[in-house]
Amino acid sequence: MLQIEEVGLRYELAVFNTDQVNKKRIKFPASALMRSDETHRREAFLAQAPVGTPAHMQHDMHRVVGWSRQLGHYIDGEMVRVLGCIEYPETEEDRAALQDRVARHRKRINDDSTAPYRRELTAKLGFSDDEDLTFIRMEAVFAKREGLAAKQYPEFFTPNSVIVDKDGLVDFDELLARTTELAPGVFHDKKRDLVLVAHRFFRRRLSHLNALNTEFLSSFSGVATGHANLRARLRLDPDLLGDPASTKGLIELEYWRGPKYDDDINKIPNGVAEHKADEQTRLFEGVDRTQIWWKGPETRTVGSTSAEYRTFEVEELIEDPSSGLANGQYGCRYAHAEYSADAASITHFDGAIRAYEGAQYLARFEASIDRAGKQSDYSKLFRFDGALSIFDWKRLLSDYYRGNNLIPEYLGAPGDVEESRSAAESTGAEELAEAPLAAFISLLPEGLSDGATLYPEQLQQIGTENFPFVEVGVGEVATYLITKCNLDVMAIGFRDDILNLSRFGIGRSRKSAVSFTDELSALAAALRKDVESGIVRRVAIPIMWDCDGLVITLTIAGDASLVLSILQQLPALVAPDCMPSEWIESLVTLIQREAPMERAPIIWEGVERGVLAIERQGNIEAEFILPGPLKDALISSGALRTTVEQNGQDEELDA
Repeated sequence: MLQIEEVGLRYELAVFNTDQVNKKRIKFPASALMRSDETHRREAFLAQAPVGTPAHMQHDMHRVVGWSRQLGHYIDGEMVRVLGCIEYPETEEDRAALQDRVARHRKRINDDSTAPYRRELTAKLGFSDDEDLTFIRMEAVFAKREGLAAKQYPEFFTPNSVIVDKDGLVDFDELLARTTELAPGVFHDKKRDLVLVAHRFFRRRLSHLNALNTEFLSSFSGVATGHANLRARLRLDPDLLGDPASTKGLIELEYWRGPKYDDDINKIPNGVAEHKADEQTRLFEGVDRTQIWWKGPETRTVGSTSAEYRTFEVEELIEDPSSGLANGQYGCRYAHAEYSADAASITHFDGAIRAYEGAQYLARFEASIDRAGKQSDYSKLFRFDGALSIFDWKRLLSDYYRGNNLIPEYLGAPGDVEESRSAAESTGAEELAEAPLAAFISLLPEGLSDGATLYPEQLQQIGTENFPFVEVGVGEVATYLITKCNLDVMAIGFRDDILNLSRFGIGRSRKSAVSFTDELSALAAALRKDVESGIVRRVAIPIMWDCDGLVITLTIAGDASLVLSILQQLPALVAPDCMPSEWIESLVTLIQREAPMERAPIIWEGVERGVLAIERQGNIEAEFILPGPLKDALISSGALRTTVEQNGQDEELDA
């Protein structure tokens, strides 16, 4: 991330996503990434809502840290990157405004996504429209009411019943016999066409606002269904029932590597080990420490056979109250297991939440796990009975404690070699001075002027005042484009072999396929002459037009000869009446064919404005073309001392 600070503003530029296979083995095609941006912006504009989404600490919806928005899609010879900006509040007023924006955003998104399913879901539940139900969008659209699922499905919730144990855990085999698992922790009852879901305590902060721990629930299901002699049990959410047609996977791009093991439990000494969290884990995960307790071996008699067992307990101590619990309680993840030395396997494993009131938690926080007792509200979430391999147990334990690096650290996981190598490669990439070729696609609200026009976006200081200007260059490109400038706007050409052309907007009267091609071809012809004469070496060309309620800006930037090649081929690739999602893949193929490159550095200059620009350094000679009234005012004020050459109404000045 690049962190930028201005007066009253702090924000970071970052890569939000790419079209490469990520560490979760998911690949988002460039067209899908682009289409998502198009849809979001169109919906935001129609709703008159701010573009962007809340930025959360570690995917925790209760920890809003800022506001994030996509800036555009960056294409180079290596990949497509979604570049974005995260804005952070600096004052209490900023924080209050952010919370208000987030609340309005969540309500709009939740209302829009649940509306198509509310009536049908209410009818399936057998309620009238005026029943006291709320609706939330998570893994599916859920109706929410205290005890809703427990009342509708008592067979899955009544303790000490046929398939539910005394702790309220349902037998997993029986659950799968009566439902279909649509996603980790999401179960479809086809008879009533309703969705049940794993308990909210499998979510961050134990809250319905956060996504399920899909890493653990996926591991749980895989182990439970892959071992015939292993009995598994799971706790379901008593308050939620959903519509199966609305089911969608929630993707959190947080890489949880988990452990890789090759150790012997018999060698682990008795007693308590406490692992203190580092600052990063405390900041991102809210974990202060984790306590692990191996009890001494004990002999048990089962039937006529004696066997030796060791008992394991682990509890995570957190820093802040859990938002999903009432009265500021602290909900701590807890796990318990029994290891059989004779079988060399785990024979029992369960996980739970221990919830503490404030005073209770203070006492627990200061105590060791072997002396803490059981002064908590205990809610068991899952259970395994039977022979469970050490490998599967450690995988499950690590996934249950997702985000807590202290668990794989204790279990002996090695450092992530792949991650380290990636960091080294990134360092090497920064040493590359210039990207040879890149493109950038950004979207804005509709609002172009008619015709073909250059748009001023930057200011040039002359004397003590700042004036808007357009950059046109100093060669054939300038000669062609000066006719496209508004008569009241200053034009500048810099003599440094770099051209950062101002946005060249092609309005509706020039947006037909023929006119669009004519404009691009004329610009390419002028640029070719400047390239051949050596006037420009590096260039950024932003072309802008409107389509389907949005304004598209496509910038081609890099070595002038490569930019020229792309510009000449654009008319065959880009249809002005089609959204970028329809042609971005073709553009990616073209750029990667023209300038293939690995670890290409990103051109960050200009991305905050939705364009790419070539960075300039030092004092640069420039040519100014000033409208008559502005020129007269500057000369009379003494702001400029120039040599003036008459040229009609406008005059060219070397400053």
